[in-house]
Amino acid sequence: MHKQNYQDILALVQMPTRYAGNEINTVKKDPDQVDLTFALVFPDLYEIGTSHFGLQILYSILNRHEKIAAERFFAPAPDMEALLRKKNIPCLSMESQKELKSFDIIGISLLYELNFTNILTLLSLSNIPFYSAQRDDLFPLIIGGGPCAFNPEPLADFFDAFVIGDGEEATVQISQKVMEFKKQGDGNKKTLLRLLSKIDGVYVPSFFEPAYDELGIQTVTTLFDDYTQVRRAFLPALTVDTFPTSPIIPFAKPVHDRLRLEIARGCSRGCRFCQAGMIYRPVRERSLEDLIKITRQSLKTTGYSDISLLSLSTGDYSNLPQLMEGLMDLGQGHCNAISLPSVRAEKLTPQLMNIIKKVRKTGFTIAPEAGSQRLRDIINKNLTEESITATVENALNLGWKNIKLYFMMGLPFETSEDIDAICTLSKRLASSYAKGKTKINVSTTTFIPKAHTPFQRCSQISLKETTEKLQYLKDNLRHRNVNLKWQSPEMSMVEGVWARGDRKLSKLLVAAFENGCRLDGWTDKFNFSLWQKSFEETGIDPLFYTTRQREDDEVLPWDHIDSGVSSKFFKKEFQKAKDASLTFDCRDNECTGCGVCDFKTIMPVVHQVLIDDRVITDDLKNDPVTATPLKHLPDDAFKKFEISFSKIGKARFFGHLELATIIQRAVKRVGLNVKYSQGFNPSMRLSFETALPVGMESEDEKLFIYLEKNQAPEIIVDLFNRNLPEGLLVTGCKPFNKFEKRNDQTACYIISLADGCLEQEKVNQFLNLSEFMVEDLSKKGKIRKTDLRKSVEKICLIDLQTIEMVLKKYNERTIRPTEILTKYFKLDEDVIKKAKIKKIKPKG
Repeated sequence: MHKQNYQDILALVQMPTRYAGNEINTVKKDPDQVDLTFALVFPDLYEIGTSHFGLQILYSILNRHEKIAAERFFAPAPDMEALLRKKNIPCLSMESQKELKSFDIIGISLLYELNFTNILTLLSLSNIPFYSAQRDDLFPLIIGGGPCAFNPEPLADFFDAFVIGDGEEATVQISQKVMEFKKQGDGNKKTLLRLLSKIDGVYVPSFFEPAYDELGIQTVTTLFDDYTQVRRAFLPALTVDTFPTSPIIPFAKPVHDRLRLEIARGCSRGCRFCQAGMIYRPVRERSLEDLIKITRQSLKTTGYSDISLLSLSTGDYSNLPQLMEGLMDLGQGHCNAISLPSVRAEKLTPQLMNIIKKVRKTGFTIAPEAGSQRLRDIINKNLTEESITATVENALNLGWKNIKLYFMMGLPFETSEDIDAICTLSKRLASSYAKGKTKINVSTTTFIPKAHTPFQRCSQISLKETTEKLQYLKDNLRHRNVNLKWQSPEMSMVEGVWARGDRKLSKLLVAAFENGCRLDGWTDKFNFSLWQKSFEETGIDPLFYTTRQREDDEVLPWDHIDSGVSSKFFKKEFQKAKDASLTFDCRDNECTGCGVCDFKTIMPVVHQVLIDDRVITDDLKNDPVTATPLKHLPDDAFKKFEISFSKIGKARFFGHLELATIIQRAVKRVGLNVKYSQGFNPSMRLSFETALPVGMESEDEKLFIYLEKNQAPEIIVDLFNRNLPEGLLVTGCKPFNKFEKRNDQTACYIISLADGCLEQEKVNQFLNLSEFMVEDLSKKGKIRKTDLRKSVEKICLIDLQTIEMVLKKYNERTIRPTEILTKYFKLDEDVIKKAKIKKIKPKG
């Protein structure tokens, strides 16, 4: 019943493809035929969560296991949440619309502190008690993982366990242990948690009891002598086995709509403010050969043409020029863009610069973090003003039009001169290099001290000080080629509370949720007044967690979590910050003694720099899995085909642009040679007869595409139908005949109203009109007049809630049934949204 009701409300929400779950490369298993069901939850909107590479990794790894079914959940948008509550529908999975609380394990990604209230949204909608102590043995095991898990204490009361560190191996080990436990039939969750605590990287918060001194500082006492610290889980090397070579291809405008290629994990530069640079150590590069093989296979399974290189420091990859050259040789003949987010000037060799000139540019980012050299030395940024200048100059010469500069306010030992230096540096770069329409986009955020960094004990500047410094930048960073952007100081303050919080904050999270805090990471959704109310109601003083300096001997809430980097190293680095002394990159220099590597199983994986440009080995060239089937053909090798298709069920929620992208990627996946336009950014020669609105079904649509002359139409039909998402079906294919008479002036629709009805008398009145003129605005903003009566050829009531309507073009404009139903028959907008409108084949 929930499933049907859920499908009915999709028509009422914005961007219904966020929830439809019919993407390419999804894995759908029968939950009754597996031993373990695993819910992968990303507590943010679909377009953010579905772009997260870590979620794709776990989805792929878990579903490779025959007896495990992993399914996805994302936070609902406010309109969807309201409808779910109104209709009393729980959160349902993307793949099988299975309830969240019916899964064996719920794994929640903890990427960002301002997502925490969304966790409670999902639990609340699913009727799962928030606190782990209130959940009996019948409820699922709830596990958190991700960077925020390195200080798990603020969420400790809500979770049964956390995975600290790399999750690839730990997640599978947990799953196997739970499957064994289920077969034994013990049923006691505490017994299971004790077994899980033996797995590397697994933290069970209920096995650590908190206590607070007179100042309110938390310490924890372990319940078991053999479980006093939890050491982070390490993945020794990045291999093909852990890479999702058939990632889900999302709809609904994901933030990263391209193939994401993790080329390395970890960073050795040692920026003292950067948590990721500490908790993902050591550097582990993927081999060049693996990356080429992965990319070839992934392009084939996805149909992507754009590639994004994913790493904390992309420019440091050992064989970046050879990798770029190899990727350009792939791309199934049309790799339109390789996203190279940032490359330092010293890494821009003539060879790499020549390669970059050939690819479409998507964005270039430099993160000086501080405006002055003194402060960059304090934070160990290892970036000089000369290097920044050279990088900007090179990027613009290589074809980038917009440069992004990232800075922070409130860094340790910062002075007013350092804030002024942000203005001086940005304006100098803009004056020297930003000519014409070129822009320098300056983005600034408040420094937030994070756990497991040399600055973890530092104070965060106050809201008042943040506002003053931001105002200074607004007043003094004025230049026609500079755009200043900033994160809300209030958002930074709330993030700072959670970043170094303890278990006392659990009541704050519940209060914030109950007061209406949702999607706090979105500027337009964040409501600081609700957070202020929550602080007051719970008696939580945010300044205790933000502006307070931690003493050297103070026990930190996360001290029992071992990131692998030693506390001795953090203290040494903080002293070097005081002295403005640099620590050099251990990739090119001697070991810095951070404590992560044991040089037996855990050590840097950095590949030898290749002298020659040979990238693709004979083995890869001859590999049938990865061999590229497409070939370059002259224009006269193609002809135009007319393809008929239907768009029903879940596919009715595809917008026209989404549909075009789906077809283009299907063409690439099936390996059809297709004609492209000319130019630097070639596009597929593809067009549609009509553009269907979102929510409308059709059993007879047409598209036109240029394919190889010798392609058999029946083969084209078969290839498409094996590669299109649920609801899209190719029904026919034939060579295009420009002399064939086409019936594209009329369209027949069957409209089924879920609510409301039409009366025959009202229909007759409309049909008896000589005209019915309406006005609206065209896409260009001009007022246009339309005679809706002349656009209607037929309206026939099959019954009071089922209408057949035949419409014809009016002044070359395609009229939709919804215009008739709203403007003349005055049907309510929600009635229209709930109606099922299907375009059918014309009779005869």
